[in-house]
Amino acid sequence: MEGLSPYADEHTLLSVGDDAGVYEYGGVVWVHTLDFITPILNDPYLWGAISTANSLSDVYAMGGIPLNALAIVGFNNCDLELDVFREVMRGAVDKLREAKTVLLGGHTIDDKEPKFGLAVAGVCPDGRYLTQSGARPGQLVAVTKPVGTGIIIKALKEGLLSEEDIGEVIENMLRLNDKASELMKSVGATSCTDVTGFGLLGHVYNICRNSDVGMRLFFEKVPVYEEAVDFVKKKLFPKGARDNHSFVKDYLRSELEWWKIILLCDPVTSGGLLFTFEPNKKEELEREAKDRRVSLWIIGEVTGERMIEVL
Repeated sequence: MEGLSPYADEHTLLSVGDDAGVYEYGGVVWVHTLDFITPILNDPYLWGAISTANSLSDVYAMGGIPLNALAIVGFNNCDLELDVFREVMRGAVDKLREAKTVLLGGHTIDDKEPKFGLAVAGVCPDGRYLTQSGARPGQLVAVTKPVGTGIIIKALKEGLLSEEDIGEVIENMLRLNDKASELMKSVGATSCTDVTGFGLLGHVYNICRNSDVGMRLFFEKVPVYEEAVDFVKKKLFPKGARDNHSFVKDYLRSELEWWKIILLCDPVTSGGLLFTFEPNKKEELEREAKDRRVSLWIIGEVTGERMIEVL
């Protein structure tokens, strides 16, 4: 979008540059987003359900509630049976029903590489929404799902793992971020994003850049999948992890081993929420997370220097 000036009217609250766009009309604050992914698992039903959870996540990251969606499908009828497409849609429909989000329609194109995702519209009932620009020095940083899915998916595609071996990973990718969104709003979180393709450090950087702050993270407090640790030490990881490291390296300060940094840069699918909150809310947050049955890890703190320090 560099050099372009998209049209924005008086109802535009948030345009290009965050997890979703925000638009107010008739007293309603709308959240709009779009996301799609290529197959990550062999099971088409699971792919459809996980892609749906992934697409909905941006609305939850803004503090919104998804209401309806349009499907975006790339499918090669010559190479794939129609029953495969049907299973993808069945997974999507089931996940949308869980999220109480209405499928209004969609569009399908012939594509050699299958793709599936959703354009999602949601609302912020009280008019309040979160962005990546609200972090303040002295706050704490929390995340709600482990990282390392990209590495595990690569191992799966290379035949080093089966879907039966990664039940916890699949369960987490399938889990909606609705409860996590309610949790962060309950303690007055001031900035939020969901952890997806840019990896944990890439999304940390996005908050730092937009909030004009830095962050200090503690590697041992970051939740990671054990399988991902094993494979990254063997130098098995997706190219996206290297690309994400290139994205953040000029703003990164760390003396950790290389594999730890790559793990934190691993591109995630349907990851958790990453948010900042005031330190005096820590006990309340942990109590609420337990009561709401939301996984939670406090992994660092916001600093004044615009650098990412990983200890």
